[in-house]
Amino acid sequence: MNSSPGPSVPILDGRHELTLHGLTAHKDSFSVEYSVAPPLPEGPEEESPVLLVMEAKDDVGNEYSDWGGAFGLSPDGARTEGTISGQPALPASARTLFVRFTYLQGGNETSYDLSLPIPPTG
Repeated sequence: MNSSPGPSVPILDGRHELTLHGLTAHKDSFSVEYSVAPPLPEGPEEESPVLLVMEAKDDVGNEYSDWGGAFGLSPDGARTEGTISGQPALPASARTLFVRFTYLQGGNETSYDLSLPIPPTG
């Protein structure tokens, strides 16, 4: 996980904080690294699990669909760390990605909007 935090927002009634850490462009997709502190509940012994869905749009009008991801507990147990991907690939003309993270938990849906600079392609 990238050590420099990016934009963040309180989520889930302020009980957690979502922080975006970076955006990586791939040949056919992109991925967003994020963390949530304290960690999200994951099992039946805690509150109901939380599912994440991402929607994204860039500053030139392209829309992207959620392509899945992975998450888990950080090594120190202080946060959930994850990566979520979208596709298709980002065009060279785009400079900013606007992402909407929607969390689904116990029949409730809450969305949060953040943006990230798109790294230049080399």
